[in-house]
Amino acid sequence: MVDVPPPPGHGPFLDGELAQDGPADAPSRRRVPGWLVPTVAALVVGVLLGALLFGGGDDRRPAAAAPATSTPAASPGDAASTVFDLAHAEPVAVDIPAIEVSSSLVDLGLNSDGTLEVPVDFARAGWFTGGNWPGDPNGPPALIAGHIDDYTGPAVFYRLVDLAVGDEVLVTRADNTVAVFDVTATEQYPKDAFPAERVYAPVGDSELVLITCTGSFDQGARSYRDNLVVRATLDLPRSLEESNARAAAGTPAPAGDQPNV
Repeated sequence: MVDVPPPPGHGPFLDGELAQDGPADAPSRRRVPGWLVPTVAALVVGVLLGALLFGGGDDRRPAAAAPATSTPAASPGDAASTVFDLAHAEPVAVDIPAIEVSSSLVDLGLNSDGTLEVPVDFARAGWFTGGNWPGDPNGPPALIAGHIDDYTGPAVFYRLVDLAVGDEVLVTRADNTVAVFDVTATEQYPKDAFPAERVYAPVGDSELVLITCTGSFDQGARSYRDNLVVRATLDLPRSLEESNARAAAGTPAPAGDQPNV
């Protein structure tokens, strides 16, 4: 399980495990720190602040600011379909060629008790809908979470640890544009010393955080002891290149609003 000290002056950062259900425990839920939950005033000005700590608690045995404007993509070959910038758009899929990841994105919101949902399907990644969206400038980084494995074998982010600086993360959005991010850092933190304020702090650029479990496996707690955090920064020229390639090819946008089932 993840037990992370709260930021100074704030309440508990994470909640405990869910009750067990069946032969393998259900995924754990994580509490969003109050210092990043949107306020009414923030919502009025269109600023969404949120944070996710996805980590551990897989409870499975390990395997051996204002958005920019954009010209919407239209029909192939139509000059008006050329994308010149990235708008505020919902992410619907993530592709990480270097580690052969291709996943639709489920919506991760908050449970009634204030904890954050994690993906129910271990083969799919999810994005936190209460924070910045991938491609948005300024504010906290956008957040995508995925499991490392389950009792049957590797899960969607099993090879996240293999990412290197410069590797690309491609996030396809509901407006059929692609936000391309370049990996800038890979960090590993003990769950009992997770630097939430540093990881989720607002930034000046458009950033993305990918997060999963890592480290040794605590058999007693049935949880990994560490979290793996991969940081990536938006590459706008590559984003426009990929977005216009989709438009030119007539590739349809994937479905959005994927339920977490």
